[in-house]
Amino acid sequence: MRFPQTFIDDLRRQADIVRVINDYVSLKKKGANWMACCPFHQEKTPSFSVNPAKEIFYCFGCQRGGSVFNFVMEMERVSFPEAIRIVAEKANVPLPQMAEDQRFESRRKEADEVVELNGWALEWWEQQLDEGDAEARAAREYIEGRGISEETRRKFRLGYAPDSWDALSLYLKKKGASALQIERSGLVVKKDAGGFYDRFRGRLIFPVLDAQGRPVAFGGRVMVTGEPKYLNSPETACYTKGRHLYGLHQTREE
Repeated sequence: MRFPQTFIDDLRRQADIVRVINDYVSLKKKGANWMACCPFHQEKTPSFSVNPAKEIFYCFGCQRGGSVFNFVMEMERVSFPEAIRIVAEKANVPLPQMAEDQRFESRRKEADEVVELNGWALEWWEQQLDEGDAEARAAREYIEGRGISEETRRKFRLGYAPDSWDALSLYLKKKGASALQIERSGLVVKKDAGGFYDRFRGRLIFPVLDAQGRPVAFGGRVMVTGEPKYLNSPETACYTKGRHLYGLHQTREE
């Protein structure tokens, strides 16, 4: 059974990650977070942290981390849908009747479309970083100057957004995206006078991947003087700020 992304997001917000995890391991409050010895590996000094504000857990020892659903999946050895059922039961949240709820289905479809466009954009930005023009060379030199190897660059899927107002928009249209889908993706900014322009221009691109490795948002950094220094994706149907940890997917793969 596939649950709508909107229901999953709502459940994550309603479920108390501290209370759920405390059912499995004894947590002790430390500052704004909660700590315990990690249930996934042997240790004597607590390195397992739960951040209720961001609704995530992370172990600094074994690098496991994620949402309340990821924790239940690991502890119960169950699938993602089954973890959702378990968390919903613990949080006293009824499961949706998806066939009868068109709003959830519509939201899920929009989220899937945004993820698809993000995938196209990221592939294109990765290609741009490998190009032989002056912009791409400058971007690669900047990355190398920061001590980032090519292996790390490719592992974290870094890209480069050319200094163009509409290059990405035109590419997405060629791929078959509609103007409405491009607008909903957050990859463009609406002009006051009408029309749109690319949000990320002349920036290194750092993708934020979800637990399944799908790009849900991006961060862009200028390489020369410019404001803002860092530019992030807005919230979309597939992305809520503070609920996705940069680099978590790659860390979990190790």
